[in-house]
Amino acid sequence: MVSPRIGIVSLSSPVGPVELERGLARLRAGGLSYVVHPDALARSFVTAGTDEQRARSLLDYAFDDAVDVVWCSRGGYGAARLLPLLAAATPPGRRPRPKLLVGYSDVTALHEYVRNAWGWRTLHAPMVAAGGGPGPTADEWAAVDAA
Repeated sequence: MVSPRIGIVSLSSPVGPVELERGLARLRAGGLSYVVHPDALARSFVTAGTDEQRARSLLDYAFDDAVDVVWCSRGGYGAARLLPLLAAATPPGRRPRPKLLVGYSDVTALHEYVRNAWGWRTLHAPMVAAGGGPGPTADEWAAVDAA
């Protein structure tokens, strides 16, 4: 069985490089294939880049046929601000192919958007650099692995 390719994006609050690397190490240890969006470590005041950068990050991987899962690096603040930008960039009839969006917290608004507008599945689960601390616990990762 081929492992899905994961696209890592930062759509809410900024993520620190140490926290992101901890989460990426866990993905590598699990044998998962991933690509980190070039803007994943961007910062613009209280968000991980401007609204336009963050929306473009999601759209880049939404329309990338090599990416099967879009996994958010962290939550916090700012994801809901992307909704009008995503709606403007995906007019009726131009939806990305179905994928899985993983995240929680502030990302919940995006779960509803991609589920309703794009027909995606979503998984309310720990994020790659969850909490800015040590990251998801072994039990949390096991639950994600099981999904």
